[in-house]
Amino acid sequence: LKLHGGEPANFLDIGTVNRKDRVIEALRIIVNDPDVKTIFINIFGGLARVDIVAEGVVDAVKELNIQQPLVVRLNGSNVEEGRRVLHDSGIAVQTADELGDAAELAVNAAASGKRRTRSKG
Repeated sequence: LKLHGGEPANFLDIGTVNRKDRVIEALRIIVNDPDVKTIFINIFGGLARVDIVAEGVVDAVKELNIQQPLVVRLNGSNVEEGRRVLHDSGIAVQTADELGDAAELAVNAAASGKRRTRSKG
């Protein structure tokens, strides 16, 4: 984030997560931080099931009524299914395959000052 001119407001490591409820609780912590302008989720590694993380993100956005812009980078086990879950969910989310691209999206979203809106289609 700093390489792209951003300043992290909060860092939360959820570790190897294969439970949606842990993802929801992690996002509840982030959403309640008034300094968070954009939520940037970077999931990587072989042990975390990316599809379950994606399902948790979708559920959290709906349950918590998340208004901050959301940027997600997924890489790991079941990544294609995770991307499909996000794409098919109807939530407003920006995704990127590369960490640098995702960080740039997050910084730009925070700089715009816009609140999240639901994606169409």
